[in-house]
Amino acid sequence: MSGLKDDEMKKRLLLNYVYYDPVGHVIEALKFARGLAAANNDLEIYITLNKRAPFELTKACPFIKKVYPIDLYEIMLKGEKANCLKNIPKKWDYIVTNNLPEEFKDMKRLYSQEKGMLKYVQLSDKIFYSKHKSNIFPETKLPKSLKYRSTHLRFNVPKKAQTFTKRYNHKGEKICILLGGSSGYRYYPSIRTWIKIIISIEKEFPDCKIYLTGIKKSKRGGTKTRGYTESNINNVLNRFKNAIDCYDIGMWNQIALLEKCDVLIAPHSGFSFLASCVDTPLLEISGGDWSAYLFNHIPFYCVLPDDKDFPYRGKGKYSKHSGNFSARVGKIPPFEPKKLEKKIPEILEGIHLLLNKDFTYEKAMKRYKENIKEANVQRSKLATKEFF
Repeated sequence: MSGLKDDEMKKRLLLNYVYYDPVGHVIEALKFARGLAAANNDLEIYITLNKRAPFELTKACPFIKKVYPIDLYEIMLKGEKANCLKNIPKKWDYIVTNNLPEEFKDMKRLYSQEKGMLKYVQLSDKIFYSKHKSNIFPETKLPKSLKYRSTHLRFNVPKKAQTFTKRYNHKGEKICILLGGSSGYRYYPSIRTWIKIIISIEKEFPDCKIYLTGIKKSKRGGTKTRGYTESNINNVLNRFKNAIDCYDIGMWNQIALLEKCDVLIAPHSGFSFLASCVDTPLLEISGGDWSAYLFNHIPFYCVLPDDKDFPYRGKGKYSKHSGNFSARVGKIPPFEPKKLEKKIPEILEGIHLLLNKDFTYEKAMKRYKENIKEANVQRSKLATKEFF
């Protein structure tokens, strides 16, 4: 045994995490993989991800041995003969699978991407072999020989990207803002509200720089910022002398920008998960389908809505998934201008807390739990511990 190389002595684990394509789901997978790597020194981790997702993020994670991008449309057309399956080994020491929600079993209601996910999970169970197969959804059940330790996921940001962001150097507060994610206009603050928020931020922090970022042009058919036209975005950028256009600067440059900033302000979105992966605090303007859940050992603050139906969890009357939108024209309740603009003082308070180095992750979590107790929301449906 002493003559064997380290790689030959390690056990191989395949993490099957072929899910929706937004960046947040990739970070979920990487956070879980990090916990496995931290607890098992004798483990090599391989991972499958949706080809349309930003699987390149694995390059920032040295604990990932290799990524296998899965083309869901090819899976639908060719099944076991899909080219994306050819180079994946069939035998593993461990296989851990994101076993998809129960509702995926109703094929008639699924979109083509969802049918591809389900078919892939079914195929992988058939063609990949291990004595130790386990799932991480809806419950995490691992074999006794496989340990797990929840820990901080920290990206190694490429030096080229860090060099790129030197152009954004600034001595005052550096505040990054993501106007919205990929869910659409109804699910994010209006431009009117954002302008009022930024006016208040500039008054409170006159030496700050505001970096607006997002994705206007989709890559590989993946997600992009929705709900704001180019004219909307330019309206914000042109209004504020301290605002800088950081749209479509490239994924790694955006990550390096987040690393440089003191805080990210954003509605709940997969992109916002990136902040904690480079040790940047997040101020989440909560509302919509999901509440915060991917806590990553970095300070955060959630501005909770005044809405007894929050979070909708993909099934609420305002959900994009339910097929039963409110007849009301405009925003879902948490992002109606009159409601959200009442929260601006709390947004400023949250920024002050996150700029204070004494506001630790532990203090942030304690404050979050206290705020939940006072909030007009579905308290039992808000996560108060780490998802992974």
